[in-house]
Amino acid sequence: MNAHFLSSVTSQPAPQSRFIAPSEELSDWRVKAVTVYADSVGAARTQLQRQFAERLLALTGCVASRETIALDCAGRSASAVVDGVWFLMRADDLMIVRPCAHCGTGRFVSEPLERQADLGYALAVWAPYHRDCEPVDPPSDVSW
Repeated sequence: MNAHFLSSVTSQPAPQSRFIAPSEELSDWRVKAVTVYADSVGAARTQLQRQFAERLLALTGCVASRETIALDCAGRSASAVVDGVWFLMRADDLMIVRPCAHCGTGRFVSEPLERQADLGYALAVWAPYHRDCEPVDPPSDVSW
């Protein structure tokens, strides 16, 4: 016999949980709750997309169209590639993403970019490495 969770209202086995689409025949309160949720997700996506585009424009002077911005509302992140540079925004931090400077694999995230000077540093100087790919410093004693 399979174990079932019992509903506290009817003492019958509780139904399996599943996503309920608003188009299904449901009671009014359920339709309203699903609709409010869907509207809030849509509003959050629009706000995140706008915020990312504004930050990117302020930092680079480039306009990112809606179609080029990838959104993850659950993780509160947005990203786009501009002229070969991958920009990522998590919460309120705008960063760039690069692979390892030695082997070209992996994904490394820069420090948050607040000013154009931060972006300049990330583009010109910052070179992320995997632990095994880091250049080795020569020994201090070279008297051999």
